[in-house]
Amino acid sequence: MRTAAFALSFVFLAGCTQIDTGNVGVGRAFGVVSSEALPPGHYTTVFDSVDEITTKEVSFPVYDLNPKSKDNLTLKDLDVDVYYKTTPGMIPGLYIKYQGDYLQHSDIVENGNDVGVVGYNRVLRAAREATYTAVSKFNATTMHTQRPEIAAEIQKLLQAELDSSDKGAFTVTSINVRNLLTDPAIEAAIRDQVAADQEVIRKQKEVQIAQAEADRLRAQAQGEADANQILAASLTDRVMQLRMAEIQRDTIIQSAKAGNTIISGNVTPVITTGQ
Repeated sequence: MRTAAFALSFVFLAGCTQIDTGNVGVGRAFGVVSSEALPPGHYTTVFDSVDEITTKEVSFPVYDLNPKSKDNLTLKDLDVDVYYKTTPGMIPGLYIKYQGDYLQHSDIVENGNDVGVVGYNRVLRAAREATYTAVSKFNATTMHTQRPEIAAEIQKLLQAELDSSDKGAFTVTSINVRNLLTDPAIEAAIRDQVAADQEVIRKQKEVQIAQAEADRLRAQAQGEADANQILAASLTDRVMQLRMAEIQRDTIIQSAKAGNTIISGNVTPVITTGQ
């Protein structure tokens, strides 16, 4: 009796499945997949099974791509990282639709966990196509400065492609252009162009500095000219006053000599000097 109870307990415990937070479960009973996603919790799976599938953000790399640019040049290497999420309520339907496309996270990335990922190969194929299409819209010689724009274009195209077959099932959260290598000859041309651009910027800076110095000297010269003009006007008035004073002084001196009478304006002379 105890043996039977122990065996039953062992079977019961062995048939328990736990769904962690951030994941959902997809139940199967006698080969039939449940249409409802199971929320996090503990489930008894003696007569059926439950697969735990993540709803968290999943990332995976896409390596060794060789797309062509807008100017018809083939890139030597392009690597991107794709980040996406799966809508929890749509996971059972995706599980059925992509029955052969169910992997564990550890099968996708190094050091991944044992939680399931559904539709991975569907997203991977679409990501490759989106990358090739996106890169074809950019010139190879300027592509190294446009990584954010390329990533945004890949994300837009990938989201549109996934929505075309599974509307609302997948959300592309981010794209990272991690490695972008053009042909060595193009790399040399890019370096030459960067050097030329830097030389142009340096020359423009020199012109701006020279222009600013010229403006400063011009303003300084104008200020000095204005000051000289004001000073000249002031000095002219004072010189004239001084000259008049000197003339009056000389007149008085001459008038003060013997035999001369001092006359001031229209006043009748009142002083007569010696005979």
